[in-house]
Amino acid sequence: MNITQKNVKELLKAITDTFEEHREELCGYDRAIGDGDHGESMARGTKAGYEAICKMADELSVFEYFKTYGRAMLATIGGAIGPIFSTVVMELGRSAKASGEIGADEYAAGLRKAADKVMDLGGAVPGDKTLVDALVPAAEAAEKEREKSFEEIADAVQLAARAGVERTVHMQAKMGRSHFLREKSVGHQDAGATSLYIMLKCICEFVNES
Repeated sequence: MNITQKNVKELLKAITDTFEEHREELCGYDRAIGDGDHGESMARGTKAGYEAICKMADELSVFEYFKTYGRAMLATIGGAIGPIFSTVVMELGRSAKASGEIGADEYAAGLRKAADKVMDLGGAVPGDKTLVDALVPAAEAAEKEREKSFEEIADAVQLAARAGVERTVHMQAKMGRSHFLREKSVGHQDAGATSLYIMLKCICEFVNES
């Protein structure tokens, strides 16, 4: 099932609900090596995103809904994760600008552009114990499976992101507040990478519903 004008609001509502459900879990990961408020920030930001799109007309494009959702996240979350996560959301939406929907090709292209822009924006690379450690493998998985169905690609993407999250447990943080902990950051999974996985898993479940 592609993401279209008819179901995009439903998807963004599912993402919003997912972050509310994982609020405490994400705060727990962040509490170990960060400020401890990551789950609160993601739940608040996605709620603001959904509230913003609920005020929009029903006939607007997938791109417009994702853009508005991402901008609301950016304005609400703040800090480092706000610009980074909103970039991912908006690049996924921008991938639908030409065709009007997100399918296999658009998803792969959106993830690749999101990965490139996030690395340019924050300076992080794989191995730094950040969201990038889940995003880059996800983008690579989408490109590798590009000839398959959107449903199959979405599944490969979320599995790659989950593996990326698991690898962050063994990494020493090199970016953000957690890098001050040096070797003490080893043994804890990155909250930002976990958030990205949670979103990609939600998208996978949504497109595989029918």
